[in-house]
Amino acid sequence: MDPISLQNSTTSNLLRISGLASGIDTDSIVKQLMTAASQPLYELEQQKQWLQWQQEDLQDINTKLLTLRDNTLFKMKLQGTYLAKTVSSNTSIATATAGVNAVNGTYTLEVKTLASAATATSQNIINSSDIINNTGSDITLTISNGDANTSATITIKNGQTINDLVTAINSVSNTTHINASYDSNLGRLFLVSSTTGSNSKINISESDTNNTILTKLNLYIQNGSNADFIFNNVEIINSSTNNVTVAGINVNLTGIGQTTLSVQTDTDTIYNSIKSFVDTYNDVITQINSKLTEERYYDYEPLTDAQKEQMKDSDITLWEQKARSGDLNGNSTLTSIYYSMRNAISGTVTASDGTKMTLSSIGITTGQWYEGGKLYIDDTKLKDAIQKNPQEVMDLFTKIDSATELNATPGSSKDDGIAARLYYIVNNGINSITQEAGGGQYQLYDNSFLGQQINDLNQRMSDMQDHLNTLEQQYYNQFTQLEIYMAQMNSQSQWLSQQLGG
Repeated sequence: MDPISLQNSTTSNLLRISGLASGIDTDSIVKQLMTAASQPLYELEQQKQWLQWQQEDLQDINTKLLTLRDNTLFKMKLQGTYLAKTVSSNTSIATATAGVNAVNGTYTLEVKTLASAATATSQNIINSSDIINNTGSDITLTISNGDANTSATITIKNGQTINDLVTAINSVSNTTHINASYDSNLGRLFLVSSTTGSNSKINISESDTNNTILTKLNLYIQNGSNADFIFNNVEIINSSTNNVTVAGINVNLTGIGQTTLSVQTDTDTIYNSIKSFVDTYNDVITQINSKLTEERYYDYEPLTDAQKEQMKDSDITLWEQKARSGDLNGNSTLTSIYYSMRNAISGTVTASDGTKMTLSSIGITTGQWYEGGKLYIDDTKLKDAIQKNPQEVMDLFTKIDSATELNATPGSSKDDGIAARLYYIVNNGINSITQEAGGGQYQLYDNSFLGQQINDLNQRMSDMQDHLNTLEQQYYNQFTQLEIYMAQMNSQSQWLSQQLGG
């Protein structure tokens, strides 16, 4: 075929031809051309990575703020946190814990009797193999704990043993509140009620007119009794249980006799709550400050995938540590949260008695200026304040200004307690970070500021990648056309040579 007729072929139906006629390394040239053309795409990748780093670090700080708010500040703004009490007593007579309403002081307690549960014991010895129903028919037993609401029936079949009886009784214990056990060594059945007091009873009847089973058992039944005690010289107090609450003190009666109950402020528990708050606050404020002041290395740009392919993993790690550094330096959202938290911590609170209180008043102070607001505790001074002025310590953290209660959100006033103010500030900070960086993996759709920017970059990168794919195909088409022309010229040259030679 005449080589010139090759011009009628379309390049779209040809495979890529790499230097067959020209000797040109087409792939290498196209690769270099595409590298140059892809530079804007690489820049978009770097911008996206930078935004993703900011988003990740902001979400990490938000997680810590959530922990501070939900696990620490919520507890610290409750008055009950500062009303913890401890009670000492003779534990052989009574053990006790104090509720928040218990008043510090010493109380007398004399226990006359303990509350007891109803019991029943078989007086006849029964072997585990003995048949307790040999009547030739089923026997129904009705069991109750003193009233109709606890009544239940069980069926003992002909030929069954004491162990079958125990199983049947326990199968209805949720209704009767009576449990059974059998001691094979003693050969006796034991029944006990799970309730105490004079209303605790064991009633049991049998359908067989001869009382076959009850006669074999010969049960000795003892009903329950109430607890009787004298508290602070008050006449005998009667209780159906051994767990009673008197004057805000939760008492568990354990024996007969006299003891004193000494109620005091639980300094250690309150101290530990405040210390836990300080530790969590320091962790958050230190991380925010370090991100706001972290050095930015402008010579270290985020790496593209192409660049990573030419580097060792260890080198990539070191590079990205520099490249990521300073991603939140001067971030306006974090700056606002940071200084709002510090202002709340350093503020003054007026206690209920008119005393002006600050954290430094109870031994909590900030460190050096370069520590960025980290708090330190003077253990002796804090414990002394808790012991001597528990109301002032509580007001310092929990007070809500009367105007705030009526017109605004608790914590929004400068006259509110420190924990209340911090809770309000941190809650708003969490919302601000969520608006900027999104809610993380639990958010179905990210409509945050950074999320929208990343989505926009993804779209631009997708459009640019389509453009680059088209451009690459154009380059290959051009080189393919060149190869065709070169092949035609070579073929024509050979044909002319043959003609002239002939």
